[in-house]
Amino acid sequence: MAPVVAGARAEFGLEVTVLRLVAAERAQPHGGAVTYLAECGDAWPELGAFDEEWVQPHPLRMRWAEPGGPAEALRWAGVESGEQQRTWNLSSVWRLDGAWLKEVPPFLRQEPIVLEWLGKRVPGLVPAVLKADGGRMLLADVPGTDRYDAEVPEIVAMVGDLFEIQAMAPEHVDELLALGLPDWRAERFVERVTEVVGKYGHQLARDERAAVHELVAGLPKRFEALAACGIPDSLVHGDFHPGNVRSDGRNRVILDWTDSVIGHPGLDVPDQAELEREWSALWRKKIAGSEPERALELTRPLGKLRGAAVYDAFLRGIEPSERPYHAADPLDCLRAAVG
Repeated sequence: MAPVVAGARAEFGLEVTVLRLVAAERAQPHGGAVTYLAECGDAWPELGAFDEEWVQPHPLRMRWAEPGGPAEALRWAGVESGEQQRTWNLSSVWRLDGAWLKEVPPFLRQEPIVLEWLGKRVPGLVPAVLKADGGRMLLADVPGTDRYDAEVPEIVAMVGDLFEIQAMAPEHVDELLALGLPDWRAERFVERVTEVVGKYGHQLARDERAAVHELVAGLPKRFEALAACGIPDSLVHGDFHPGNVRSDGRNRVILDWTDSVIGHPGLDVPDQAELEREWSALWRKKIAGSEPERALELTRPLGKLRGAAVYDAFLRGIEPSERPYHAADPLDCLRAAVG
């Protein structure tokens, strides 16, 4: 939202705070005109009709998407203003002087929990939590830039950072589950994926549907084979990619733990040969006799199946006007799992 806020300032001389998506031309991405609700302390120019329905309460509305919600969050952080970076159904992010203010939905409330837990064990690898209240957190500033454009050698080093966490966490799985991290180990994985296939499978083409059902029917045996590879369940980031790593050229920090769960660590490895080789070499050194390459082969469709269930949960947890963000995602993930 930072460019939108800057555009309103440049075009109209207004300081706006964007709240949420209220209308989309298309029922699912991508493209099409969209309408966002924003608030402003000044008089608005004539930009179009206002629909009173946009400010009617909804039980699934995020607190940062309500009029006055962002201002209340800033007061909680102890500041009067900041730079709005993002707002949508899965997060609100503000840049403050020397800190970041982030809020996530109730169904992603594990982020501050896992950040505080990791901060005690791998300080410097994750943002420091200054304070937290449910899904609202104040995070210490992390110098540098988000590394979306990182080259392969830098991403290989990121995989090494991730491995440090993955290799440490298996002995703490019960502790992390007790703290509230979602359980995506074999039994619960099969249960959730079976549910989502039952919900969306009829929308697939016949050959796609047959392939998905065959894949799901084979999940118990796949997990047995995965366990035989010798890589234990651990803490999974859930959305590991270079853009979720921030660096100033010296230090790297892994951001955005909203999707973190307990599950197989192979789910986090990007599908790229150099990264797979690095991850596999690290695990072979850690656990003699393990078969990390085989583990990665077995987990490839699992990430897509899990994605279908995760996006379905998003759709169930957000209000209708914001569902176009994710409307196509469960089916797309099921298709990708067998593509």
